[in-house]
Amino acid sequence: MYTISPYLAEFLGTMIMVLIGCGSIATVELRRSKGHGDNFFTIAFGWGFAVAFGVYASHAYSGGHLNPAVTLGLAVYGEFDWAMVPGYMIAQLGGAMAGALFVWLNYLPHWKATADSKIKLGVFSTVPAIHNYFTNALSEIIGTFMLVFSALYVGVNFTPTLEGSALTLNLNHVLKPLAYGFMVAVLVVGLGGQTGYALNPARDLGPRIMHALLPISGKGSSRWYYCWVPICAPFAGGSMAGAFFQLYYHGRVTPFLFITSGFALLVLLFGWWANQHMYISRSAEIIPEPENTEATAASAAATYMPTGSIPVVEGSPLMPAPTKARVNVQTGRGYSDKE
Repeated sequence: MYTISPYLAEFLGTMIMVLIGCGSIATVELRRSKGHGDNFFTIAFGWGFAVAFGVYASHAYSGGHLNPAVTLGLAVYGEFDWAMVPGYMIAQLGGAMAGALFVWLNYLPHWKATADSKIKLGVFSTVPAIHNYFTNALSEIIGTFMLVFSALYVGVNFTPTLEGSALTLNLNHVLKPLAYGFMVAVLVVGLGGQTGYALNPARDLGPRIMHALLPISGKGSSRWYYCWVPICAPFAGGSMAGAFFQLYYHGRVTPFLFITSGFALLVLLFGWWANQHMYISRSAEIIPEPENTEATAASAAATYMPTGSIPVVEGSPLMPAPTKARVNVQTGRGYSDKE
C-alpha cells in the first residue's frame, strides 16, 4: 500500500478541519450567505464533523492529531515520540493556514458585504464574548483538558495495521473518529459560549496569521493582544490531560503531573495580571449589524409602529396646503385657487 509522510498527513488533515470548521462560521456569520443568521449549534456541529473528517483523512498515516495540544498531550502521556513533536506542530500550523486561505477564497464576495470587522475576524480566529484574560484562559484550559483526555479514553489517535498490501480496519476504528467529532461538538455547545473555543493553538494562530496577511475588505484588527490565550491555554490543558491520564489509567505519578499543573497555574496567573495591565476590548462580543439594503429598509418600513406623535408637514398628503377662499362677484358663489 502506498503511504505518505505523517507530516503531510497532519498538514492535509488540519487543512480539511479548518476549511470545513471556519467555513461553517463563515456560512452563519457573513452577510448575504445562504446560511446567514443560523445559530451557534450549526457552527458547533460543523466543527465537530470538520474534526471527524480531518481525522479520517489522516489517522492511518499520522494518528490524526490535527492539534499541537493533542500532540503535546500524547507525548506527555508517553504515546508519542518527542522527536516528532516539532514537525507535527509545524505541519498543523501550515495546514491551518492553508485551510483559512481556502475559506477566504470560497467566500470572496462576502467580505465586502459584511460591515462588522469583528465578524470577519471571528470567521478566522476566536473572539471572546466577554474579554477577560483570566476567565478566557480558564475556559480554554478546561475545554482542551477534556478534549485530550477524551481522545485518550476514546482511543481515537490510533494507527491501523497493515497486513500485506491491504489496510485493515474494523468497525471500532471507523467509529472512533466520528465519536471524537461529536465530543468536539458537545464541548463547543456545552462549554464554548465564553470564548468560542479554539481548543487548538494551530486552529487559532494559523487563521489569525492569514487574517493579518490577506487583503480582506474592511478587516480591522487581528487582535494580537488576545492571541496568547488560545495558544498558551490549550497547550496547558492538553499537556495536563496527558499527565492526568497516566494517573487515571495507570495509577502512575510522573514529573509531568507537576510540570503541566504548574504551567496551567502560570497561564492563569498571567491572565489575572493581564486583566490589570493589558488592553481589554470594550466589547469583544460579535453583534451582527443590520444590512443596509433596500430590502431591509422596506421591511422596516412595513413593520414600523409609531411610538409618538408624527410631525405633519404642511403640504403633505396628511395635511394639504391651505387654499384661499374667494367670492365670485357676479354669482356670489365661493371658490378656491384650485378651481
